[in-house]
Order: sequence, then C-alpha cells, then structure tokens
Amino acid sequence: MSASCEKPVLIVFGAGGHGRVAADAALLSGAFSRVVASDRDAATWGSELLPGVPVLSPEAASALPGPRVVHVAIGNNPVRRDEAARLASIGPLATIVHPSASVAASARVQPGCLITAQCVVAPMAELGMGAIVNHGAVVDHDCRIAAWAHVAPGVKLGGAVQVGEAALVGAGSTVLRNLRVGAGATLGAGAVLLQDLPDGEAWAGVPARPLQGASA
Repeated sequence: MSASCEKPVLIVFGAGGHGRVAADAALLSGAFSRVVASDRDAATWGSELLPGVPVLSPEAASALPGPRVVHVAIGNNPVRRDEAARLASIGPLATIVHPSASVAASARVQPGCLITAQCVVAPMAELGMGAIVNHGAVVDHDCRIAAWAHVAPGVKLGGAVQVGEAALVGAGSTVLRNLRVGAGATLGAGAVLLQDLPDGEAWAGVPARPLQGASA
C-alpha cells in the first residue's frame, strides 16, 4: 500500500463514555489503521478506553508516527469546539460513521462529525464540522445541522429542519419540518417542537415551551 493510501491512526480525544462510543464505531468502520485515545486528565493515562484502545497523554499521542487524525469525543458542544482548535497541530479532524448508520450519498458531512449506530442521515442533509448524530437519530431530507451541534439519541428531525451552531437537541425529542433550533439553544429530552426555538434559549415539554429562568 502506498503512503498516499495508508490508513491513518485515529486519536479519540476524550476518555469518557462518549469517547467509548466514538472508538467503538471507529473500530467497526475499518477506516483507521489503529485507534488510540487521549485525555488531559493524567489519571486516565495508561488505562484502556476499550479493550485494545490505550489512553495516552496528549504529548504521547502527538508523537505517534505515521499519518494521524483526531476525533474530539466530548459531548459538551462548546468544549468540543474549543478542544478541536487546541488539537489542530496533532492532525486533521476525522469523521466517524458507524457501519450500521444509513447516510445518503447526497448528504454532505463536514470533518469531525460522529454518526453513531442505527442513525439515518437522509438525502441532501448537511452536517457541519464536529456535529454529533447520536444513536438511532433521524435527520430527514434537507436538514441543516450546524457545526458543533448535538442531535441526541432517538431524536426525529422532520424535513428541512435547521439546527444552529452548538445547539443541543435532547434525547427522544421531535422537531417538525421546516423549523429551526437556534444557535446555542437546548431542546429538552422528549420535547416536541412546534415552532422555532430562538438562539440561546432552553425549551422543554409537549409542546415545547421556554423554561422559566433558563438559558442554554
């Protein structure tokens, strides 16, 4: 195999539960020559994120030979965005797609995304840099998920929904077609959104309404 075709080493940054999900999907995808983890918490160094996936210090990870790519596996959206900027010198961002996910050929997926098991990303959908589509979520046709947003497990987004940068769409929630979840906003678990959710606000319930005194 030529150097240009060599599979890269994947460094999963984040030694928590989200890191385990990302590493498991990466291993099953077969897209990487090796999967290792890294974290800033020295207490994790020398442990294993998953069997055969060691947790290294950032310095050790950055010294690995060969082509390297990085996936930031941190659920907190702003923290994930900030860590990606700090880690840019180690290697480019890698997208991870679980082999059981269904991603349309016409969907556009930017670097650093995670698409986990049993997800559907429908035709002409767009995922921005570092976006997460978590277990069993449905991103229907023509949806636009902005950078660093998180579509949590079991979410159903109708056609042409827009999710703003670093927004969180909570587990099991539903967003009707053509609606918008604003940048930095939070839609609570199990909510049903029937109108646009403004930037930076936190809504919950069926139908979803603003949480008093809360903001994302």
